[in-house]
Amino acid sequence: MKFWQLVSVCRDEPELMERLAGGSEWNEYLEWFRDFARLVRDGDRSRLDAELPTAACVHVLSASRLELFESGRYLRSRRAGPADRKVTAVEVLSRYGGAFLEDLLEAGLARLPDDANGRPG
Repeated sequence: MKFWQLVSVCRDEPELMERLAGGSEWNEYLEWFRDFARLVRDGDRSRLDAELPTAACVHVLSASRLELFESGRYLRSRRAGPADRKVTAVEVLSRYGGAFLEDLLEAGLARLPDDANGRPG
């Protein structure tokens, strides 16, 4: 997951990014978050597009109150019906990747990938 994608996913829960202080190897990313507006203003692609360690993303997202719902071949950011299965942000990250999770939250709906490994094609 790219740094900017994690920030975007946490846009409604920015305090989650403070969890990066939980591992000394992640302190650099916390500093980037605290300076995010400047990184965007300066177009610092090396930091914004940096791939974060999966463990850091899981650590941050494991405290999220975000509710996502699986229904047939779709994931939604809101429940559509009583048969929808609730899934966590960590589950979506693990199964489909950070770009998929960010796109889902941006659009509110995403079609599940068809390929065997669960990753978008």
